[in-house]
Amino acid sequence: MPSPGLTSRLARARRSLERLYRLSRLSWEEYSRDEDAQALAERHLQVLLEAILDIAGFIAARRGLTGEPTYRGVMEALVREGLIPDEYEDLALSIPGMRNILVHGYADIRHDLLYETLRGELDKLGDLLLHLYTEAEKLDP
Repeated sequence: MPSPGLTSRLARARRSLERLYRLSRLSWEEYSRDEDAQALAERHLQVLLEAILDIAGFIAARRGLTGEPTYRGVMEALVREGLIPDEYEDLALSIPGMRNILVHGYADIRHDLLYETLRGELDKLGDLLLHLYTEAEKLDP
């Protein structure tokens, strides 16, 4: 049985993913004019990325993977150990940067790129989240 912390992160990330799917159905014209939709997209993408990074960090810690104690270092360690499927490696390695832009670069967010992420990467982000959660379940007694 996974810990309540992992379970709650997965549940919150799934709720954010559902909201992101709804936002992805907006046309670019609707999205680009609606600052509330943009703010929701920013926040829900941040929640999703944070959950992925938290679960990845749990896996790295439980497996005793060493490297830089940064989000980038954690993702690199999981890639190096073959814990992230090849088709998700590039996406996984981009997640720390995306998260940092949302958290620290909020004044300079390019909503054209965020919209592209909504339209083209949500399935992969959801698949990566579930893959990592499954890996974490194996390590959480």
